[in-house]
Amino acid sequence: MNLEAMRKLLIGCGILFGVVTLLCVGSVWYLFREPNIQIPMREYPPNNAYERYRLLGERMYREFDGDTRFKQIEDALVRGATISAGERTYYLQRIEPYLRAYAPLTTQPSKVILEYGNPDQKFYELAQFRRLVRAEAYLMREALRRQHYAEVANRLRRITLLAEQARAGGALIHYLVGTSILAIGWAPVREELPRLQNRELLQQLVQVARSYERQRTPLWRALEEEQYNILALYQQIARGERDLRTLASTPKAQTEQFRMPMRLLVNLASLELKRLMGRGIRELQKPFHKRDLSVFRQEPKQLLNAIFYPVFFRAAEHELAEVATMRLIGCVAAIRLHKLHTGSYPASLEALQLGEMAIDPYSGKPFRYRVDAKRGFLLYSVGENRVDDGGAVPYDGFSEPRGDLSPVLVPAPKTLRPLDRNLRPLAPPQWLR
Repeated sequence: MNLEAMRKLLIGCGILFGVVTLLCVGSVWYLFREPNIQIPMREYPPNNAYERYRLLGERMYREFDGDTRFKQIEDALVRGATISAGERTYYLQRIEPYLRAYAPLTTQPSKVILEYGNPDQKFYELAQFRRLVRAEAYLMREALRRQHYAEVANRLRRITLLAEQARAGGALIHYLVGTSILAIGWAPVREELPRLQNRELLQQLVQVARSYERQRTPLWRALEEEQYNILALYQQIARGERDLRTLASTPKAQTEQFRMPMRLLVNLASLELKRLMGRGIRELQKPFHKRDLSVFRQEPKQLLNAIFYPVFFRAAEHELAEVATMRLIGCVAAIRLHKLHTGSYPASLEALQLGEMAIDPYSGKPFRYRVDAKRGFLLYSVGENRVDDGGAVPYDGFSEPRGDLSPVLVPAPKTLRPLDRNLRPLAPPQWLR
């Protein structure tokens, strides 16, 4: 090799070595720098109703936490047991002041008060939201027995508004509480659905279902808030403002990793978190039936994410079940109104001109709908397994990876209640008239 060729080779090697060195130094600097985590400022509406919900929740917690009698009565109602006249009087005397206090708040602007990066924040109001809705459901069952349908409609409307206020601007825990509010609050109507024929209430059910469709807080927004919340916590860990060991109990085998510089841990975790969360948000922004929910089964590899990354798979399934159930109830009401007006059931759901409300989010197609001269009509969603099981559904209104999803909540017979849900047979198709 001549001198000129050798000189060019050495120059090329030098340039390559310099580039590699710069990349290595840059990568080290990037991973050990102070994390560049951007957390948006939270803005709240004037006279935010959620502040009053928080105060109400704290008052309820202090008043009911030590009231053994009240909690025993409440537990009996949750189990569906009968309570005495004296227990009913005591229960309502204690809870009704709070029902009157929260009702006007449901029509006011509200956004969840969330302190990003504060794992010690107490959400007393969330448990009390469920307590209020259990009382609403109890009173709704009484109103249904007395055929006070205007009262039923008013309580349903309040419950649905409260569910959205529990979610608006909130993270995953707030979203799931909203799901619980709707499940508890709409259970009396789902139980009574085979017998509901009142025209005014049916009209209200269609209207509330339409309003829910317009105002519903999507799960992907909760995923965004969850991401900001975790990133704010990571930022505090990197700055030494929080001690990781006080935030999570970890196996001894993992504590050796805490000897790594916190900035390195946080930078690696925040990069992975943004990738995982970003992919999840993009999936949840797709039409329901086009989502790939398997992305939520991916296990994080970074230590911090293994500790703090939430499990979203079931939440994504809960969103689908909730939307399907609300749409099904609206469709049942519309079918019955059509029958009351024309004397016959509609030939198809398309004839009702319900738009998205007639679409099964699991399939992207209209709900399964059949009419029989003797039995009436059958309406259901194909459910989590996306398979038409002929309308056979799990008992107690649960969404499961088997069977279909009905607008009717079918209580499990006493003989089946001791069994694990997975061991129970499916309930038969629920034909309605």
